[in-house]
Amino acid sequence: MPSIVLASVTPYAGKNVIALGIARKLQREGKSVGYFKPIGPLVHMEDGVVTDEDAVFFKKALGLDDDFMTLCPCALSNKQVGDILSGESLCTKSRVLEAFAKASESHDIVVAVNMGRLSCGLSLGYPIHQFIRDVNARLIVVDRYRWPVETLDGMIHMKELLPDAFAGVVFNRISPADASTIEKRVRPFLKNRGIEVFGIVPDDIILGAAPISDIVEILNGTVLCAPDKLDGLVEHFSIGAMKADAALRVFQRVPHKGVITGGDRSDIQLAALQTSTRCIVLTGALHPNERILTRAEELGVPVILTDKDTSSTAELCERLHGRLSLNSERKIARVDEVLEPNVNWEGLYAALGID
Repeated sequence: MPSIVLASVTPYAGKNVIALGIARKLQREGKSVGYFKPIGPLVHMEDGVVTDEDAVFFKKALGLDDDFMTLCPCALSNKQVGDILSGESLCTKSRVLEAFAKASESHDIVVAVNMGRLSCGLSLGYPIHQFIRDVNARLIVVDRYRWPVETLDGMIHMKELLPDAFAGVVFNRISPADASTIEKRVRPFLKNRGIEVFGIVPDDIILGAAPISDIVEILNGTVLCAPDKLDGLVEHFSIGAMKADAALRVFQRVPHKGVITGGDRSDIQLAALQTSTRCIVLTGALHPNERILTRAEELGVPVILTDKDTSSTAELCERLHGRLSLNSERKIARVDEVLEPNVNWEGLYAALGID
């Protein structure tokens, strides 16, 4: 049974969502499924081992016994990046192939997730397109439809680069309008070029939401109140940089949001607490007054303090949209609910060579 590699054309396409959905479905059907990430840029220390954040997530989410060096043999720390820039060899090819062989021995099928494009790994001397050839894997391209020409060009290029390995594509996080366009126009366009579309997965509020605990983690923030409410999900972020009356009108139109504002803007903070707010992030390491904290505690709204500025904080928080995390079991379960009716599983399995 061939292994599967997921790649994308554009960043933040949601490869992990699709990978988890495929892996969990195969597990439910009685297959032993492994996970593999050849090169990991999201360095994380777990149990004294330097690995990748995604490896930690999939190990726990899929209940895997594989060690972290098997799951992700090349976690790129700052030191290793420096070594690459100095011209040193990381023996990437041998490390990746040895780890993959070990992962394959233990499972019926391995789902591997690439950083993105098939060119990833060139600077290390071992691009992912060569890895796909070496292990005789099948390629699924996962992408959004934000920049149509870039996405289509990338898919066609990947098909031309790996014609025998290319299984098909899954569009992810798609709006209703774009779903109609993909179904009526993009699908036949790609089919004429030998590319099958196996899924049009809608943008989902729950999957796109950010667990408050992840917000605390990514900001290295301090929780000032309501620490028992960190399992809540933030669906939108609003920046409170206007006058209080204008802020209140904006906040009233945005449900289940996180509000990012300065710690000295008590007027904005009070306006946020009058509306559907899941958490408040205070920037610049400026503490709010006690009245704000008392009211937020009463409402069960965590207030998070960070030393970062408002612009940096907003950028980091936006990265959390669509990210999978063990901090939200609800999101993990939601993956199955969203993918099941929106993927042509029979066609995908046939293209992958899965019984």
